[in-house]
Amino acid sequence: MKAINTDGCAAGNRPVAADGPGSLAELFSPRSVAVLGASANPERFSGKIVPTLLRQGFGGAIYPINPARTHIAGLPCYGRLLDVPGDVDCVVFALAAEHIEAAIAQCAQKCVKLLVVCSAGFAEQGDDGGVALQENMLRLASKAGIRVLGPNCIGFANLVARVCISSAAAMSWPDIPQGRIGLVSQSGGLGLASILHAALEAGIAFSHIVTTGNEADLNTMEIARFLVSDEHTDVLAMTVEAVRDIDGFIGVLRAARQARKPVVILKSGRTELGKVMAASHTGALAGSVEVFEAACRQYAAVCANDIDDFYELASMLGKLRHSGKLAQDWQPGKHCAAVSISGGHIGLFADHGSLAGLSFPEFSTETLAAVARELGFEGNFQNPLDTTARTIGDDGFWGRCVEVLLADPSIHVVVPIITVARSYEPAVRDFIDIARRSKKIVIVLWAGGDFEGEAKRLLAQSDIPVFRTPARTAEALRVLDSYYSSMSTQHAEHESTCIDEARSRLAAQALQNFASVSKASLSESQSRLVLGELGFPFTGQQLAGSMDEALAAAGSLGYPLVLKADHPDIPHKTDVGAVFLNIRDEAALRDAYGRLEQRMREIAPGKGKVLVQPMVDVGTELIVGVHRDVEFGPVVLLGIGGVFVEVLQDVAIRKAPIGREDALSMMAELRASRLLDGVRGQRPVDKEELAQLLVMLSEFAHANAEILKEVDINPLALDKRSGRLVALDALIVLDDAAGRKDQSGPGRAAQGSMYGS
Repeated sequence: MKAINTDGCAAGNRPVAADGPGSLAELFSPRSVAVLGASANPERFSGKIVPTLLRQGFGGAIYPINPARTHIAGLPCYGRLLDVPGDVDCVVFALAAEHIEAAIAQCAQKCVKLLVVCSAGFAEQGDDGGVALQENMLRLASKAGIRVLGPNCIGFANLVARVCISSAAAMSWPDIPQGRIGLVSQSGGLGLASILHAALEAGIAFSHIVTTGNEADLNTMEIARFLVSDEHTDVLAMTVEAVRDIDGFIGVLRAARQARKPVVILKSGRTELGKVMAASHTGALAGSVEVFEAACRQYAAVCANDIDDFYELASMLGKLRHSGKLAQDWQPGKHCAAVSISGGHIGLFADHGSLAGLSFPEFSTETLAAVARELGFEGNFQNPLDTTARTIGDDGFWGRCVEVLLADPSIHVVVPIITVARSYEPAVRDFIDIARRSKKIVIVLWAGGDFEGEAKRLLAQSDIPVFRTPARTAEALRVLDSYYSSMSTQHAEHESTCIDEARSRLAAQALQNFASVSKASLSESQSRLVLGELGFPFTGQQLAGSMDEALAAAGSLGYPLVLKADHPDIPHKTDVGAVFLNIRDEAALRDAYGRLEQRMREIAPGKGKVLVQPMVDVGTELIVGVHRDVEFGPVVLLGIGGVFVEVLQDVAIRKAPIGREDALSMMAELRASRLLDGVRGQRPVDKEELAQLLVMLSEFAHANAEILKEVDINPLALDKRSGRLVALDALIVLDDAAGRKDQSGPGRAAQGSMYGS
């Protein structure tokens, strides 16, 4: 007989601690399950749970609770939970919501560890009653040491331990196999319905699937941390509606990256998030969708676009991790080869591969000779390789060709493209054997099928990724290439920076001083002062409050000149005609000054002055900025700047702070990255200098996140004469708190002239 504690719970069966991977591993592996409200009708929501447990091979005790029945699914029924002999590890609540408090009282007496609340009627209703009921449920459960999954969820499936507690119709699939993808989904309709069923049809399986519903207690990030640590899981898959815990989200991505465990995310509601626009280009370009995807990329997480991408990419990354091939320092998308007997498929894959940015290196002389030898005939062989229909009837040529291509030093991944045959089993067995022996990657593009043999089953059980179309295969290779690149990038938290702390303090003090005067935006001269203290290279400048002062500034700076309005209430100078370029003599200066002074009086009478700057002959123009995202906090942005910054939309974003490698990866990410290397006679940009500026700005924004809303340096241009970067315009937008006027709006579309905002 078990020893009994004074509270009535058997020793050794106390509720687990409130957190920690080990705790969740125990929660999701119960030895006994009771179903409150179990129905004898297998078509009802509450009638599917017990049959699912039995169908999927649960080996523990099952206790249906229903006072109106003696048996359900051949198992004896109990009138109350308290009538069940001994303790119960897990209780499924499938009654009306108003019975939850009485149920928790019984759960406490039975030493329940996990309460799965499938019922609706809680906070998801959006009324005070539902919210209060959920809060009270959580309070009572926490007091009793019971963890809660849900409410309003359809359960979970631990396919490692064969514990499938769910009412989902997809769980009717007989003998669901165990895989190595761990899936957590707030949405049951996605996680335990569409994704599960579609993946099973494709031969893809999971280690765990957990749906979280309202997340009153157990939430997506806590379960994700458990899956990162789970030895049976090779890839973490998450469906995300909204990230409620940014620190927890980033923590999960960091932990997964450290464990070299891939993360694949399917985000819904993306188009609703990009509505917070701001006063600068940076704010307009760094919408929440872009920030979310950039944060994922920064920590090597993969964003999927749809359900099929989601489970296929997860399967590919999981298989490659399981086979030890994600630990290599490769660029598979840049070192790709393909082989097929179908010229049409070769051409289509080459098209989609080129559109996805893949590269197909020329075969070496040795490889060409080996291909001819293995095929038994000479040909004009090139990559991708069309072996022609002459190889039909020779099942062994597939393996021989794949092995030859993998031996080429310029090839990291080989894609055999198979179509339709009586049986592909001999070829598939060769692929599996070769992939097992080779350190390189084999990915099968199966654009067809077969009629005999075990090829599909063998591929599903192997570590070889499989895709059905050329487009999806090419996109998967692009994602894989990006994953390798992200994993090779060092991040700010792992490296020391060379930021001048004294300069940072001076810049922060200047920022504080300007913020104390309660202005939403700093003028350009004020913004330049702050960023100049930080270390950004600006052109010379002088402020003029009169024509005489402007003429004196011209005498000091020399012609040609630029004149701008310098007023905190005119952040968009180009829009209102408050910028005059290429002023070459005194007459032009007098005319421009008079017109600018009049414009300032009309638009924003007050203390504004005129900013006089030397004209610079510029080359490549960039935009560098910071935007404080409503979810992720400060993010740093790099893009191709100038007049068409918002038209081109060629930007890279990272969550601040960043390190040097992050900054360099941002440069490489730009579609027009070649401009930085110098094209058509232009000087190249000093990437180390640019990286230092990005790191410096990101750390400054991170340290002053409560004050800074946006920073916009556009353009940061290459001075053709000196070959150095120079900042020609700057805007700092402060937080709207403390009574500051909110000037957020539709962004500064087409305001990025060469010198003016």
